[in-house]
Amino acid sequence: MRPVRHLSFAASLAACGLAGCAAMTPAPCPPAPPPSVAPPAVAASTAAAVAVSTVPAVPPLRRLGPGEWPPIVDELDARSLAKAAEKSLKYLERLRSEPKRFYRVGDVDVGAGLLADTVRALVDAVREEQEPAALEARLKREFDLFESIGSDGAGKVVFSSYYQPVLPASLKQTRTFQYPIYRKPDDMVDVDMAAFNPKWKDEKILGRIQNGRLVPYFERRDIDVRQMLKGRRLEIAWLANQFDRLDLHIQGSGILELPNGKKVLAKYAANNSLPYKSVGMSVVGAGIMTRAEITHEKLRQYLTEHPEGESWLISQNPRYVFFDVVDLPEDGQPFGTTEQPLTPGRSIAIDPKAIPLGAVAYMRVPMPQANRTGELLGIFPTSRFMMCQDTGGAILGPGRVDIYMGHGPQAKTSAVNQWHEGRLFVLLKKLPPRDR
Repeated sequence: MRPVRHLSFAASLAACGLAGCAAMTPAPCPPAPPPSVAPPAVAASTAAAVAVSTVPAVPPLRRLGPGEWPPIVDELDARSLAKAAEKSLKYLERLRSEPKRFYRVGDVDVGAGLLADTVRALVDAVREEQEPAALEARLKREFDLFESIGSDGAGKVVFSSYYQPVLPASLKQTRTFQYPIYRKPDDMVDVDMAAFNPKWKDEKILGRIQNGRLVPYFERRDIDVRQMLKGRRLEIAWLANQFDRLDLHIQGSGILELPNGKKVLAKYAANNSLPYKSVGMSVVGAGIMTRAEITHEKLRQYLTEHPEGESWLISQNPRYVFFDVVDLPEDGQPFGTTEQPLTPGRSIAIDPKAIPLGAVAYMRVPMPQANRTGELLGIFPTSRFMMCQDTGGAILGPGRVDIYMGHGPQAKTSAVNQWHEGRLFVLLKKLPPRDR
């Protein structure tokens, strides 16, 4: 989907302490805030944005002893695991061409080959061992298990979720479709900091050249309110309203349903690397709604009923996303950072500085369950194997994970209701005995 992803709507709401409130009875929305509530526009800083992770100084993964393993139960079907594993293997096989590149897992540095062997061995074990006890015993014989130390050093991991919205759209501007999405601008400069100093390995700066200096790229207020990109032939599609555009930006990709019925994919291309700010937090901070009232749909309702406050609210999140419009993949799923289609319920976004992309994970966390029409059935204990296949701008350090849920009403309900603490583990196939 994208190299650096942003925060899901569930995470946006939960940042205000709003987890699980989407099923609440809607309350009437108060009027728009007076102009004095909106903070003044802030001029762009002359310092370019730098993407960094919040990984503790201690190893983000801790090796577990035989008696420390959690119960191992995978409550999803083996077919979805095999499908997700196939995508990880395609990614890891490409990395075999870099034999001296290693990835830190707990107290060891491993190559892409061992990560790929782990994926294959897990799929074989799940397919061949039908009884949970037999599977757990085999995993303990053949694998080492590492636990994420979480955000507190004691295993606290917060799991959010994201989905792929299906949005009405047009490839040309009409009276109905007035809100453009843009391709990546040609004047966007991406700087690899390691080229200037090895100590800045994996750090990047993104911006634009102004008067001979590198400055941050335009923020959302510049693009959507001041229309700084207008007239540059960057528009690739138009949406029906601001909320749909914001939703697409937050999720990172989406299916566009055109007037003739054809569906295409708005695929993540880049972002402006400016910090993400929760729109939900801005709503609460302005006194528009309380923490108990705000939901995904009520934000949409508010913007529909109060267009005078729309520009202010949308501008509170400076991060901006650019897209490509491409044919819809055969399975309809977006591409993750691994450049492979994601698998609903099996793919997760992680911080690759804490956990390698392509790694096999196991999670135990409460998760929403919805039926196919989008009705929330409840929040239930969940455990399953996952594949680390995506990243996100808000998914930093060993204490954050984002679960991809797919598209459609069921996926949307599950995603907007996911914000729960759980435990995350990483499996690694044991090395064979040394023979020299």
